[in-house]
Amino acid sequence: MSKFFMIFTVFLSICAFSGHSAEAGSKFYSHWWWQSHWKNQDFIPYYDNGTEPHNTQWDKKEWHPTDWITMNGGDSQNLMHRWYTAKIINAQYYDDEIPYLDVGVNFYHLSGYDKSRIMETVNYIYQITEKSPRMFYLRDPQTEKIIGYYGSDGLILQ
Repeated sequence: MSKFFMIFTVFLSICAFSGHSAEAGSKFYSHWWWQSHWKNQDFIPYYDNGTEPHNTQWDKKEWHPTDWITMNGGDSQNLMHRWYTAKIINAQYYDDEIPYLDVGVNFYHLSGYDKSRIMETVNYIYQITEKSPRMFYLRDPQTEKIIGYYGSDGLILQ
């Protein structure tokens, strides 16, 4: 009897406490909250539209690199220094005549818009795409892997 009772208890606990796959519906604990608790709690999981293709998601915003430079007092080198201090950019260098830009840890915390705008501003300041090879690689210094590039098509992340 005790063996049957133990198996039955384990079976009931598994059924009662096992989670389902990710659902947007109410959860087990939602019945314990009063109705007014759930008002004005809209959840927006993404800032950007997840169904929009990567290469067109930045086309609708009116913005120019000079906007950030002007906001920084017109000093582009001071703006670059701020990005180094904020650990958005780690280093810029050439290797076999190919330009590289090492991104910092905080580069990954930026939105897609801001990542693209920072690379566009770096290109505007140094005119990298005006010279051969008309692009520069973005590299993660911790993994030593290329994470994307910036060229005439804009920022392409892998």
